Amino acid sequence: MGISSLLTSLMFKLWNPKLELGKNVRIDPRAFIARGGKINIDDDCVIRAGAMLLPSGGEISIGKNTSINQYTIINGQGNVTIGNKVLIAAFVSMYAANHKFEDPNIPIRDQGMYTKGGIKIEDDVWIGTHVVILDGVTIGKGSIVSAGSVVTQDIEPFSIVGGVPAKLIKYRK
Repeated sequence: MGISSLLTSLMFKLWNPKLELGKNVRIDPRAFIARGGKINIDDDCVIRAGAMLLPSGGEISIGKNTSINQYTIINGQGNVTIGNKVLIAAFVSMYAANHKFEDPNIPIRDQGMYTKGGIKIEDDVWIGTHVVILDGVTIGKGSIVSAGSVVTQDIEPFSIVGGVPAKLIKYRK
């Protein structure tokens, strides 16, 4: 690990005591790692400039050899788990919680939040640019989510999906 990476990792660790970093983790100093939950980043991961990891009281867990590119936002209030060797392109958004809105007599912001179980991305997944992934979704191993998609439901392993909402295009196997 170079001195720059070591200093950046130390800075993040001192600022956020619930941050666990594996070996050879590279976090661009222009990335934003928030407090208020737990973040675990395993070995050989890269977090690029402008990426935002926001646990919001939940947990964000990132597996080995995963890359999170520029300006990706991960809101982990309901927990986000990302597997090994996952490629996340720039400008991806993940939101692992929802606003309650059942009572029209109470402002939505005053009704609180809930989660459908968070977001789980299994190993060897490629998520294209400008994808939005919503709470309660599992993206299966070896899948590809095409650019600009909105993922609202589970994706089977080895699937290629796209669209708004994301639908099956074909299987990889």
